[in-house]
Amino acid sequence: MQAKLLTSAITLLCLIQLNGCREETPQTTVANEPRPALIYQLPDASSGQLRSFPARVDAANEAVLSFRVAGNLSELPVKAGQAVKQGDVLARLDNHDYQLQLDDRQARFQLADSQFKRINDLYNQRQISRAQFDQAQADLNISRAALDSALSSLKYTRLSAPFDGTVAEVMVDNHQTIAAGSPVLTLQTRDQLVVRIQLPEQLMARLGEQSRPYQPEVEFEALPGQRFKTTYQSHNTKADAATGSYLVELRMQRPAELNLLPGMSATVFADIDEATGAHHMVPVVPPQAVFQSSDQTAGSSNASVWLLDDQNRLQAREVSTGQLTDAGLEITSGLQAGDRILAAGVHQAQAGMTVKPWTRERGL
Repeated sequence: MQAKLLTSAITLLCLIQLNGCREETPQTTVANEPRPALIYQLPDASSGQLRSFPARVDAANEAVLSFRVAGNLSELPVKAGQAVKQGDVLARLDNHDYQLQLDDRQARFQLADSQFKRINDLYNQRQISRAQFDQAQADLNISRAALDSALSSLKYTRLSAPFDGTVAEVMVDNHQTIAAGSPVLTLQTRDQLVVRIQLPEQLMARLGEQSRPYQPEVEFEALPGQRFKTTYQSHNTKADAATGSYLVELRMQRPAELNLLPGMSATVFADIDEATGAHHMVPVVPPQAVFQSSDQTAGSSNASVWLLDDQNRLQAREVSTGQLTDAGLEITSGLQAGDRILAAGVHQAQAGMTVKPWTRERGL
């Protein structure tokens, strides 16, 4: 009888212990599961903020040429699209009347010059008054100015190219009567293009002297997939009244093998971080990610963050902090681009704790 009671007691004790083990196992599993955590990753310096802007292409230098004198057009040797060199004759007026005027002014000048020489000799001999001498000298100066004007007028009957370029447009026909100052043709440079874009005020405010060396890329709609480097040329300091944006001009070399023409549509691609110098700025983190870790031996405390390793385990990392800005707390040392840190709940974390990045569920 005693043996049966002993056997029953041992069996009951084993069952109780087994049941206790079964209840503890789930608790251990739950304690070892990675905890959801809000993670912040420092931006990689190589990954910029690429933006695109619609653009319009124009010639770097464009001139609407006209005659400075009136007359009948006698020569028009160029056509639209024709390449010309600096000094080439683009158009010529009938210069017959201007040549006659020059001959008349030349004769008048020679007469005034001869008279002045005689008056000068008489004046040196004190045979005439100072007033007569001054009048002869004035007549000579007037005739000289008239001669120079006639020479210029004859010269202005010829329209020459002020620079190497391409005739973009011809506005007149040969043998047409041309008024002084009326447009005759448009000349554009061949080798240089200007790409114009509009930038919003938020972006314009971030640009400065450090942005000028940056070279945005331009892609033409007619040549998809091909991008070309541009350089900063100028910008307006007055916003467009309709859009509130600012005009920025970029210059580029026209590729010799491609027929890129003014007026073509394009898209400019710019890395905003690189253009504004953000790559060289001090990294910032959420202020709540930084906590004070105590050094028991030294009796001091240091700013630290919880750094995640490849297995998402936490380890404390001492950092040096800078100023608190609108973007976050500056970290002057201790972290580098790509590091992942715990962004919230730092006071409940422990070294070696495993976490998993928390993702907001849809609809929340």
